[in-house]
Amino acid sequence: MFKFCLPFFAFFIMMTGLPAWAQDSSVTVDPDNISELIKTLESETARSNFIQNLKTLQETQGQDENVEIAPPALSEVLGLDGQLGNLAQQYEHFLVENDLNTSTIGKAALTFGACIVFFVLGLLVRNGGFALREHLTQMKSRYGLQHDRFRFYARMIRYSGYVIVAGLYCYSLGAIWDITDFAFLKTETGAALFGDFLSIILVIVLGIAVWESINGVIEFGMRRSNNVAGKRLRTLLPIVRNVIFVVFIALFSLILLSELGVNIMPLLAGAGIFGIAIGFGAQSMVKDFLTGFTIILEDLIQVGDVATVGGRTGFIEKITLRKVQMRALDGTVYTVPFSEISIVENLTKDFSYYLMDVGVAYRENTDEVIGYLQEIDEDLRADEAFADHILAPLEILGVDKFADSAVIIKARIKTKPIMQWDVGREFNRRMKHKFDEKGIEIPFPHQTIYFGEDKQGKAPPAPVMIQEK
Repeated sequence: MFKFCLPFFAFFIMMTGLPAWAQDSSVTVDPDNISELIKTLESETARSNFIQNLKTLQETQGQDENVEIAPPALSEVLGLDGQLGNLAQQYEHFLVENDLNTSTIGKAALTFGACIVFFVLGLLVRNGGFALREHLTQMKSRYGLQHDRFRFYARMIRYSGYVIVAGLYCYSLGAIWDITDFAFLKTETGAALFGDFLSIILVIVLGIAVWESINGVIEFGMRRSNNVAGKRLRTLLPIVRNVIFVVFIALFSLILLSELGVNIMPLLAGAGIFGIAIGFGAQSMVKDFLTGFTIILEDLIQVGDVATVGGRTGFIEKITLRKVQMRALDGTVYTVPFSEISIVENLTKDFSYYLMDVGVAYRENTDEVIGYLQEIDEDLRADEAFADHILAPLEILGVDKFADSAVIIKARIKTKPIMQWDVGREFNRRMKHKFDEKGIEIPFPHQTIYFGEDKQGKAPPAPVMIQEK
């Protein structure tokens, strides 16, 4: 059966190759090769080896097709490698074509000219660096940016310019005096290292520029926010900045590693596993983040509020996703993790009340005292220094209770947030003057000594002895 199929198989091979032969008439077929192929197909062992080799070749080609091609470096995309190389070649050709580096006099003249040129370049870099510093400082003042980083950036740019000028000067001296032709930079390894170096510098510069632009917009928004919505912005923008900074650093690191030729896909997979492990191992921190996110999202507290959280009361200075930082009246700074907060008491949410317990003697007419309190409130609301802080007239809640030595009248003043203490202190000051003027007694603690009575209802005499020293 195999003998009958063999001629048909050979004819099929010839027919499949016929189009290729028709396209190129110069192709010739070696009879020895055909004979060798026929022998291979006739032998079962040779045929099996031949088929196995074809399968291996097919698998190898499939693997070659699946090989990932690394993306070009940033310096290669921008064409900096080729441009710098062309400039160096043109400079060397200029020296050779004009025979400027063949004689000692020509070399000395070129050296002198190079000194002048690069000295001028150094002055330009210096003046440009100082001008950039002044421009950045003015921009910082104009937009109200907080951090003083611009002087550092201007200094680094100026020093980088000095390094570039010095490097070009050394390269020029080497080319003029034939000290070295920098052959290492012309090799494949040197060119690759130089390209990677340029890519890293470009990534760092672009990363700093992008981050400073984002950070500048956030700082400008925080500085311009003054009203109630501004308090919300001053609370959210620092958190948004921290989140963006973490994401930006992660992306920046991945891009930098990619420019160095590192395959970042395994790193991404490992980062996911590492994140899951961190989530299980740092449950308290995760709880801080979740609780903080809920509190911030529901706008329970803001930067600039006075609140009681975690059993501590103070002025909230800073809020992150993990903790609240606030300062007490005596200057003590409290840092409370969100996981420790179960109840939030915001004393300055939307508006505030100053609550008063006014105590007067039992002999005083309470209606008369209430009238005096209302007069004080009218005078206070007529004062320009406090009129904008008071939202409503004094609310008299009535006679609240009878204390040991005083009748307590409860009242409250509605004020703008965080202004209740200023208004309340001024009200107390005016109330003291008013009561003194009208003869209203403000009770103070006193003690009555009782000596008892005899059967006739007469009090026994109190033996008082005065001793002079």
